[in-house]
Amino acid sequence: MRSLRWRIALWFAGSIVAVLGVFVVVTYLHLQHELRIERWERAHPNHADWTLHGSYSESEVDDIAGELWRLSLIYALPVVALALGIGYLLARRSFTPVADLHFQLQEIGAHSLTRRVRFERADKEFQAIEANINALLTRLEQAFRLLTEYSAQVAHELRTPLTLLRLQVEDAAGRIEPALAESLQEELARLSDYVDQCLLLATAEQGRLAVKAETVELRALMKDLLETYELWAGQTSRTVTFIAAEEITVTADSRYLRQMLHNLLSNAVQHGLDSIHVTLEKNRDGATLSIRNRIGPAPREPRGAGLGLRLVRALANALACRVETRSTDGFHLAEVRWVAT
Repeated sequence: MRSLRWRIALWFAGSIVAVLGVFVVVTYLHLQHELRIERWERAHPNHADWTLHGSYSESEVDDIAGELWRLSLIYALPVVALALGIGYLLARRSFTPVADLHFQLQEIGAHSLTRRVRFERADKEFQAIEANINALLTRLEQAFRLLTEYSAQVAHELRTPLTLLRLQVEDAAGRIEPALAESLQEELARLSDYVDQCLLLATAEQGRLAVKAETVELRALMKDLLETYELWAGQTSRTVTFIAAEEITVTADSRYLRQMLHNLLSNAVQHGLDSIHVTLEKNRDGATLSIRNRIGPAPREPRGAGLGLRLVRALANALACRVETRSTDGFHLAEVRWVAT
């Protein structure tokens, strides 16, 4: 299907051709009438009292009319091409605000809902669209903020009863079956960890995360983290390889950086297959940490609401780094990038 710009350009060129066609047809018919029906007469130049009467023959009329058609066709082609070009340029210029709106909307995400779109020197129709889109963004911002605040409140309210349940289970450990007590402790620990992640996620997405900037040496941090994951992967006869050519330092909060890397590594161990390859390298723009592993077929049932990856992105935004994840050809790749300042 042709783009809207080309449709408008074709409509403009078609309109020009239609106008020219009507003009040529009317001229042709009028010329036929003048040459075939009307007669001409004029005075003799040497005798003022003489009046000369005459008309054109059929062959002369056909020749004159044919020349008119030929000239019309010859001049019509460049006129049509010119009209098409002018129509496209006018359509392109008219839709510049639409392209600008598309670019502005691409820059708005979950963490930038406070931004608004703006048309520069736009018509009234586009100004109305601008007002409606900004009103929609305002409603989305309010809804997102209320949802985040509600999630934080729910997570905060759940922490106390979970803590009390854990204390009660610990206190009653001698009166219930050891296997049951251990299972209850594991489930309560899992729920507590989930609630803590929800609370951390809500705090990060609200922009209220207190980040303590410090210098972190990534190679040493990764070696420390990977000791635990090597043992975890070894339980299923898998290995974790780590390659880092040199020491790389970044400015970040080590607590939240550990949490972010912990989520990425846990995802690789839990949902991946075979070995896990971790690479840390310095590049022209900064540094890149890559976690690559093979993945199995997609599960029939979803594995949750994607809280882990959502938390990773929220922490990355707070730590001024970027996280990209993609799955291709049976492999999953997670990259954390730091841009040098």
